[in-house]
Amino acid sequence: MKRLRSFTKNSQLISFFALMIACTVYIYFFSSTYLTKIMNTALCYCMVAFGLQLMLGMGGQMVFSGISFFGMGAYVAANLRTDRLGIQQPPDGLVTVLIAILVVGAIGFLLGLVFMKLKGVFCVFATVGLVAICFSLFSFYEPLFGLPDGISQIRRITLLGSKPIDNSKTWYLILSVFVIIVALINNRISNSQFGRSLSAVRDDEIAAQTLGVNIYWTRVWGFVVGACYAGAAGALFAMHQTFVVAGMFTADKGSMILVSTVLGGMLSTPGILLGSILVTFLPELLRSVSSGLIMLVFGILVIVLMIFMPMGLGGLFDDLVKKLRRRKKKAMRLQEAQSRGEENE
Repeated sequence: MKRLRSFTKNSQLISFFALMIACTVYIYFFSSTYLTKIMNTALCYCMVAFGLQLMLGMGGQMVFSGISFFGMGAYVAANLRTDRLGIQQPPDGLVTVLIAILVVGAIGFLLGLVFMKLKGVFCVFATVGLVAICFSLFSFYEPLFGLPDGISQIRRITLLGSKPIDNSKTWYLILSVFVIIVALINNRISNSQFGRSLSAVRDDEIAAQTLGVNIYWTRVWGFVVGACYAGAAGALFAMHQTFVVAGMFTADKGSMILVSTVLGGMLSTPGILLGSILVTFLPELLRSVSSGLIMLVFGILVIVLMIFMPMGLGGLFDDLVKKLRRRKKKAMRLQEAQSRGEENE
């Protein structure tokens, strides 16, 4: 019984690592370079989706700002890993990622102070406005963002003085490590006082406030953590692609990340990964057809999910685990009843 409870408690992490192992086997033994690059992009989107999981799944507040913070992180890395601004390049790619996290986290904190004073749909519209503002800046402010042509010739990541890494499979391992770190952080948050505060705010703000939860600062710090995830993902994405343009950070891309979160399950760690992979690969599978059909498929997918699977694919897995647990309990009770009957005889 204890083993079953332990498995149920850790089932999400177990299934997450199982999915990561399956993806790794596929990448190293069956995937082409092209598909590996798509998978790497999916892992970058997955990190942004984990930030949305924190705000929407745990905190109950939808935000669209993830794609904007993703772009900010990408442009921070782009400026640091080129000679555009006359800034000495960081000696290590991890330093670039750390700087992107700090810069985007600071911007996220300042914006969170304003946005988290808004509630519900008003906060949603505020973050939609942020996406539009950031896209305009990325497109037309040349000193930092290079106009619509973006920034190219971005130096690839280096690790501890190594040569720039351009092998797609090595990049997959690097991005996998970051995704695992973010997943473990989110899992730790969900079991912490901060995570319980977010859940309390999501379920009932009045009850949470009665219990002493500071609703405003809980949301602000959740917003900041999500911004840091997106900033790190953006920096890695820029060094992986070696170029960035404003078209990579549009509202459509933000909608794709939202769909991946809903598809996988807002509270499911393996579901976020699976949803990101499916949503990133689907446009490639439908590349031969028009973009309008892709959006049609996405729209139908969201409607079907909301009707039949409101908790996403991860919710289906959790339901399956619960059913197995109930069956196991029932079987154990029958065994206990039979053993007692034999003792009485």
